[in-house]
Amino acid sequence: MQILWFFLAFLLGAGAAPVADEITFLPGLQKQPSFRQFSGYLNLADGKHLHYWFVESQNKPSSDPVVLWLNGGPGCSSLDGLLTEHGPFLIQDDGVTLQYNQYSWNKIANMLYLESPVGVGFSYSDNKKYATNDTEVSMNNYLALKEFFRLFPEFSSNELFLTGESYGGIYIPTLAERVMEDSSLNLQVLLSF
Repeated sequence: MQILWFFLAFLLGAGAAPVADEITFLPGLQKQPSFRQFSGYLNLADGKHLHYWFVESQNKPSSDPVVLWLNGGPGCSSLDGLLTEHGPFLIQDDGVTLQYNQYSWNKIANMLYLESPVGVGFSYSDNKKYATNDTEVSMNNYLALKEFFRLFPEFSSNELFLTGESYGGIYIPTLAERVMEDSSLNLQVLLSF
């Protein structure tokens, strides 16, 4: 009987976002959002865990593009972009309440905010070694992107855009070079600010 439940759970969960990562309530909002959002870890084989926050499009999530956002720094959390720039919510001056952002990019795109490199924000490494270089960061970002689409296969055929700011001007092109070699990813354009 346990095997039957395992296969049933596997089949029901296949092809869908990870339920355990779904955010169903955000304190500080007067009204909870109508779109889905997820936060968790994209686990890499070498014991690195990149934190992500994924916000589905308010328009047509099944067909709207997936946009990866990387803040630069290096060392700046991409949650800065999410919560103070172009995410669906903006933290208010009281530090407690959130307001909806009328200019949110998720009005027309599925937004993936990735905290990179390992050691930034909530991202961490099991061995606590955080020295890195641009080549390693691009590989980790590529592997995290592949893991994202493994966990969210329903978005794997959507157009993919890569963008970021500041040191993202290094992160994005070095990641794009790897992504362009992978025909399973539907890369369209890369932008850095």
